[in-house]
Amino acid sequence: MLKRTLLFLYWVVVVVMAAATFIEHTNGYRLYGEWWFSLLWALLTAVAIVWFLQRRVRRPSVVMLHLSFVVILSGAGLTHVFSSQGAVHLRNGESTSRYMTEDGRLHPLPFTLRLDTFAVVYYKGTTSAADYESHLTLSDGQGWQKEAIVSMNNICSQNGIRLYQASYDDDGKGTVLGLNSDPWGIPTTYTGYALLFIALIWILIDPKGQYRQVLRSPLLRSHRFGIRLTFGLLLSGFFLLAGYILRIDPQADKLLPVLNSPFLLFHVSIIMMAYALLSLTFICSLTALCLSLIKKSEPTAVNSLAMLSRVFLFPALTTLGMGIFIGAVWANISWGSYWSWDPKEVWALITFMVYAAVVHTQSLPVFRRPIAYHLYVTLAFLTILMTYFGVNYLLGGMHSYA
Repeated sequence: MLKRTLLFLYWVVVVVMAAATFIEHTNGYRLYGEWWFSLLWALLTAVAIVWFLQRRVRRPSVVMLHLSFVVILSGAGLTHVFSSQGAVHLRNGESTSRYMTEDGRLHPLPFTLRLDTFAVVYYKGTTSAADYESHLTLSDGQGWQKEAIVSMNNICSQNGIRLYQASYDDDGKGTVLGLNSDPWGIPTTYTGYALLFIALIWILIDPKGQYRQVLRSPLLRSHRFGIRLTFGLLLSGFFLLAGYILRIDPQADKLLPVLNSPFLLFHVSIIMMAYALLSLTFICSLTALCLSLIKKSEPTAVNSLAMLSRVFLFPALTTLGMGIFIGAVWANISWGSYWSWDPKEVWALITFMVYAAVVHTQSLPVFRRPIAYHLYVTLAFLTILMTYFGVNYLLGGMHSYA
């Protein structure tokens, strides 16, 4: 009964998140802040903890991995309950000691904020914006004063308040600063991300872990060379992409201001590697399904392709998890919030959750059957297509340039 409840909640969360992206795009309604959505996540976490404890899992890498999710969700809960967001609109020379929340209410700031000047920085010889800079002075009225520049990928933190560049007036003489105060959620969530980073690597190198058992499978003997070649090509592609990004001249390529960040290299490269690995699992599974229809009396190839697919699946989940983590850190630096429920973020999380289910072969023995595994992985590839293409063309959002 507990297992069925866990699976039900898990897939309800996935379906609700997917539906929410379309609902928001259609009529602008964001359900992510609704009480029942938070309750749904809380119930899923609570049931998962009970189920995990009942199974008495003792492998340290697995324990750390699942603990990281609990810490991350706890951080999200703290952010939801204790954080505050708002905005400050200032014209050149104006000062304020208050900020406005989304409901239109004014709240006091722990300091006075003055906009000395706002400037749009253009790429040399062009009218393309390279950055947006708000030159500020912060003071407390008692002699303390601090000058700061807030721009894309450069926030200002003071007294637990994080200021980031959100928008500006059409005449270029005023700015809109986003404001975020999250003293508990950010450190807790970052702790969870750190645990996740360590656990994902640990899962791959754990001598007694599931991935190492897959690598030792006799069914992979004929694929050893192909596996090494594939990973070699992927690593080569990673370094080529990284080299290309490093060689990008922001002025020549006129990057959007938010993209002019060192996080671009790591986030894009790692995410692309994850998508490439998941594409390989799709190719393996699609091939196996075709073989099962053509040669029903030869299951060996289907079984070996299942093992080969798993060889790519585990590193894919690792790189996808890391890519999401790096993207969250980048978002926190650029926009003052590590998670904004942007459609691309949501569908990346959905992809991670959909593919994560298939590695739980002990809890879900159905995935030990090669045909069931291949069918699931083939259908799961639809989430990749939606994340990479569908979001851009159907939903838009802050990642619409990606």
